[in-house]
Amino acid sequence: MTLAAVVAPLAAYAVVFQTLLYISLPARLRTRVAPVVTGLVGAGLSIGAGALFGFEEIGLTGGNIGTALAWGVAAVIFVALFAMAMMSRPDLRSQLADPRLAELEPHRAYAQIFLRIPIFTALIEEAFFRGVLHAALMALYPAEVAIWFGAGLFGLWHIGPGLDQAQAGQKTMGAGAFHTAATVVATTVAGAFFVWLRIETGSIWAPVAVHAAINMTMALFARMAARRAALVTV
Repeated sequence: MTLAAVVAPLAAYAVVFQTLLYISLPARLRTRVAPVVTGLVGAGLSIGAGALFGFEEIGLTGGNIGTALAWGVAAVIFVALFAMAMMSRPDLRSQLADPRLAELEPHRAYAQIFLRIPIFTALIEEAFFRGVLHAALMALYPAEVAIWFGAGLFGLWHIGPGLDQAQAGQKTMGAGAFHTAATVVATTVAGAFFVWLRIETGSIWAPVAVHAAINMTMALFARMAARRAALVTV
């Protein structure tokens, strides 16, 4: 088996498996179960590819930890400033709020933010998308095609989470469709940036740091925004 031969099943996993899992699960289980299931599958694929083709080939070794941490800190600062600006305006704060996080008990919320997000979201998604999938695509296509193909799959990977978030926010069908489409576009652009960062730094660790920083910081503010909205309506 060659590295290029894994592209089709990886693409199917990225586009189909994640979306079907989110659609098939009851709403109350999606946030807890879906990331764990897809994360375990992604981890298995990444470890298997690393064992077959070498962990350096898929970006799990190499790079500079100091550079990765610097990118992560910069991402926290940037996202926190952006989220605080949204928090200052009620109309934007409502867009930021995630009632699912607000409903969780503190220990469950912080376990999700500080454990599940960095491990099952940032680390495993980066190992899969910017590690295994990127290496496989680079073996088949010119760099520009490989970057945007992988970024597009990363965007489509977020159809399920986008639909789930829209449903949790009780959006209308049209607003939910727009939210999901916007999520796909935004994560496609983010995916292209993460690939660029992986190429520039020589490993997946800077993308992992930035990905974790963005998601964790936004989740913290999404919980605060939802709790503030609940206080206002009481």
